[in-house]
Amino acid sequence: MSTTGFSEKLELLLLGLLLFALPTMESPKTIALVLYLIVWAARRFSLAELRQYRPHAIEMSLMAILAASAASTAFNWPFPNGAKGFSDTLRYVLLFWCIYRAGYSTAQHRSLAYATTAGLVVGLGLATFELATGRRALFELHSAGILTQSAIYISVVFVLALGVFLTRWLPRGPEPVARTPLWPWALAMVAMLLALVVMGSRGAMLALALAVLFIVVCVNRARLWAALAVGAVLVAAAGFGMLKFSGAGNMPASIQTRFASERLLQSNLEHYENIRVALAQVRQTDSLWLGIGPRNYRSIDLSRLSFDPPLRLPGAEGKLNHAHNLFLTKLVEEGLFGLVAFLSLIGVVLYELFTALRGGRWYDWRWFGALGALTIPIVGGMVNTPFYQEHAMLAMALMAIYLGSRRLPGARAAFGQNLSQ
Repeated sequence: MSTTGFSEKLELLLLGLLLFALPTMESPKTIALVLYLIVWAARRFSLAELRQYRPHAIEMSLMAILAASAASTAFNWPFPNGAKGFSDTLRYVLLFWCIYRAGYSTAQHRSLAYATTAGLVVGLGLATFELATGRRALFELHSAGILTQSAIYISVVFVLALGVFLTRWLPRGPEPVARTPLWPWALAMVAMLLALVVMGSRGAMLALALAVLFIVVCVNRARLWAALAVGAVLVAAAGFGMLKFSGAGNMPASIQTRFASERLLQSNLEHYENIRVALAQVRQTDSLWLGIGPRNYRSIDLSRLSFDPPLRLPGAEGKLNHAHNLFLTKLVEEGLFGLVAFLSLIGVVLYELFTALRGGRWYDWRWFGALGALTIPIVGGMVNTPFYQEHAMLAMALMAIYLGSRRLPGARAAFGQNLSQ
C-alpha cells in the first residue's frame, strides 16, 4: 500500500473511531479527534493553497461562531470555566470544516454513518447496564452529557438511521441501491425509540416527532404512513406499559420518576424561571453584545437582578446551568454577536436543505442526517439544553457530511482544487 493510500485510510479510520466513541468513551474520542486533525492537515495543508482559500457561506458562519466565542472569552476573562467554552466551540468548528473540505466519497460517507450508528447502539447497551446495576440513577449515555443531551444525541442518530433505512426500503431514481440487510437498521431504531421512552425527555421526543412527521410528509408513500401509524401506537403502548409497571429495580424506578407528575411540574417551573433569569440578565446588565463568557451561565449574580414577581427557584444559585433555551443561553453567554453568528449557521444549512428539497435532489440519507442534525438540537434546545459538547459535535459532523457531498458530489479532488472552487 502506498503512503498516500495508508494516510487516507488512517484519516477515515480516525474519524470513524471518533464518531463511534462519541457517546461512550471520553479519552479515545479526544485522542481520535486530535490525531484526525493532525493527519488531515498533514495530507492537505500548504501555504500556497491557503493563499487561494475563498471561504464559502457556511465557512463564513463558522468563522463568525469561532470569533464570537473567542471575543466573549477574552472580554470576560477570567471566569470559572475559562477556555472550556471556546475549546468546545473550536472542536466542533474544526471537525465540521475538515469533513466539509475533505472530499470524501459516498462510500466513505456511508462508512461514517455505520460507525455513528454502531457507536450509539453500543452506548445504549452500556447505558442499560449502568442503570440496571445502579451505577447511574438515570438512563444516560456514558459520555454524551446529561439525560436531555443524551436524548437529543439519540434522536439525531435515529433520523440518520431512518434516512439510510428509507432510501433502501423505498428507493427512488436510477442510481443503484446497496443491497444490504435492512433489519439491523430497523432493530437499531427500535432500540433508540425504547431508550427515548425510558428517558422521558419531552423536548427530544417532540423534536423527533416533528422531524419524522416532516420526513413522512415529504416521502409521502402509503407504506411509510402505515409504518408511522403502527410505530406511534407501539411507542405509546410501550410508554403506557412502562408507567404502569410496578416491578422492583432501577429501570422501572427511573421510568416512573421521570414521568411522575410532581417532577413534570417542577421541571416546567425550572424552565420558566430560568428563562426569566436569562431575560433579566440581558435586560438589566451591560452584557448584551459579548455576553458573560461561553459555558459561564452559572456565574450569573442573581443579587444584581430584580424580579417581579419574585423568583420561584429554590436553591437557584445551584440550578443556573443554562437558560433552558439554546438561543437565550447563546445570547446570555456570547451576546448578540454570538447569537447572530449561530443563526447564520442555521440559516445557511436550512437554505441548502430547502434548495435540495425544492430541486428534487433531497432523497439521500445524508440529507436526512443533516435535517435531523439541524432540527433536533434546535427544537429540543428550545425548551432545554444548549448546543454543547457531544451532540453538537455529532450534529456538526452530519451537517458537514451533507454539505460536503453537495459541494463535491462523488469527487475526490485535491485540497488545492477544493479551495479554489
